[in-house]
This record gives sequence, structure tokens and C-alpha cells, in this order.
Amino acid sequence: MSQIKPSILVNPNYATNGISTDTRQAGWYQIEPNSSNLALRVNYSNIGLAGEIRLNTSSGVFQGSNGSAWLDFNAIQGPAGSAGQDFTNAINFNNLGSNIVVGSVVSLASIFATTTANVAANNSVVNIRSLQGGNYTINSNLSVGSMVLTQNSNVITTTSQPLPYEWNFTNGKNTVPYLKNANTDTPYYGWGETSKWVVQEGSSIIKGQAVRLTNDLYSSNIVIAPITYTTLTGSSPFNIPFNILGIATETSSSGNTCIVCTKGITTALCTSNIASGFSPINDIPFVGAYGLIGKDGGIFCVNTDPTVDYMVAGYFLESGTGLATNNNNVLFYVKPSSFY
Repeated sequence: MSQIKPSILVNPNYATNGISTDTRQAGWYQIEPNSSNLALRVNYSNIGLAGEIRLNTSSGVFQGSNGSAWLDFNAIQGPAGSAGQDFTNAINFNNLGSNIVVGSVVSLASIFATTTANVAANNSVVNIRSLQGGNYTINSNLSVGSMVLTQNSNVITTTSQPLPYEWNFTNGKNTVPYLKNANTDTPYYGWGETSKWVVQEGSSIIKGQAVRLTNDLYSSNIVIAPITYTTLTGSSPFNIPFNILGIATETSSSGNTCIVCTKGITTALCTSNIASGFSPINDIPFVGAYGLIGKDGGIFCVNTDPTVDYMVAGYFLESGTGLATNNNNVLFYVKPSSFY
């Protein structure tokens, strides 16, 4: 009966005595002859000894025999180690609050204000920038939101607000105190159509005054100037024309800019500098009464049809005693038209 005898082979890479070829034999190997550094090598085997191990060369899996079958070696999960740090307790995502001071304009905005997080710290904070719509400044100095943000549990929706602006005169915004400007307002508010112009060289404009388009004395550019005249007698749209652009909402002078309400609601400046042929009154009898343009560009009211040429700037939106006195401010609807 044959016996299985152990043998010790030499490392195939050891090139002594012609040993340089790896024959891939199973058994114990030593680094070099007489070395105590041993390695056990297994190869394919089909003997089936109980406790035998082999390398299944067809599947590349190490197997062991229980005497009746070959079983693949499987790793068994060891005991659980200590728990690592909980991410939910290590990181806190923080939405930053709104800030009325807007920062620099950037080509690409970053949502995350914190670029790194220290998970080793207790509750490291990651700051996330909030979204916020900007504003348009239109019609004098009124600020109108350009963007409305809405959200639900999944989506943030941005809705741009359309221009031109649809004026809202409801919910208490249709009262004279709300619409009328105080003397200290700079510039005056204007609910309607406005445009911005350069004041003619050598001219000065007072807020609430009627202005006209003309050409600059030096550059021939189109500019604005206050409407002033001595008489309208003989005026003609063909050879002695007068025109009105609107009511100035700012006090401005030579070469500076000025916003003009060309149609809509603003505050006008009343005057007593009136040419002959009119019957001016200081009491405005009703809302809708015509506002005529005086010799200095101010507005005045009459109670009879004029017998001379005149210009209409629009109509009064207030009525009452003494409202049209000189240098008084009055709520006015700008709707220019000229009558000759």
C-alpha cells in the first residue's frame, strides 16, 4: 500500500543547481535550500481526503474537502466593530437668511457658502445661500420686485414679474394722501409713463413744472426745458409752435438729467403767473377740471372757457378750497394736449 510522504521543494525562482522553472507542484516550499522560511502551496487535486484543501483551477476558487464533497471557502462576517460617526449628527445644513445688502455681481453664483465640512467635529455647519429676487426701480423712485419665489417640499419656482408695470390702485392705494407727493419727496412719484432726459444748457427745471422738448443750444441734441412764455397770442403749430412733454418729477438744471411723467398720475406745481385773458380760480371745483399751463410752466385752474389761446397739461385729481393757490402742490393726471 502506497503512503503519502511530505516533501520540501525549493523556490522555483531560486536558480541554483539548474532550478529555475516553476512546475507548479503542490507541497511545501522553502526560499532556498536549508531555509526555515516555508510556504504551503496547493494546486488542483481530486483525492478527496477529509480536511484536504485545493485550488480549483477552473473556477479560481479555493476549496476544502469534507471527505465526501468539495466546499468553496466562504468568508464569515466577524463581530461588528464600534459604530462610526453618524453623518446626520456630524453635518448641519443651514439656509442663510435674506440680506438686503446685495453682494458683487458674479458670472456664476455658488449655492454653497461653506466649501468644506469637518465631519470630525460635532455638528459641523454647512451654510447654503438663499435665493432672493431683485428689484426694478421704475417711475421715479418706486421699487418693484422683479422675481417672485414660491416653494413646496420638492420644488422652488421662480416667476419673473412682467414689465410694463400694471399699476394697482386698490386696497387703500387710491387715496389722495397715498398718491400725492410731499414737498420733501425727491423725486416725485409717478404712476404711469415716464422718461428720462437731459436738461437744456442754461435752463433750470422745478419738480411739478410742465416741460417741453427742444434742441440743445450747442450740441443740437434733443433735450428738455421748462415751458415759459409771455403770450400765446398768435401761436401756431406751424410757425410758432408750443408743445408739452409732461410734468417734471425732479428739480434739475443745466446738463443734468430729469425724469418726466409723460402720462399718468403725479404731483403738479400750481402758479399765479398767468397771461391775460384767463379767469383763474384758487378753488378746484371738481375732479377732472382742466389744468392749464401758466407763463412759468406751473399749472392753474379756470372756471370759464378762455378767450385766448391756451395749453392743457391734463386735469386735477383733487377738488377743494384753495388747492390751486400759487406754489401749492396738487395731485394731477398728466394728459398733455394743446389748444390754439
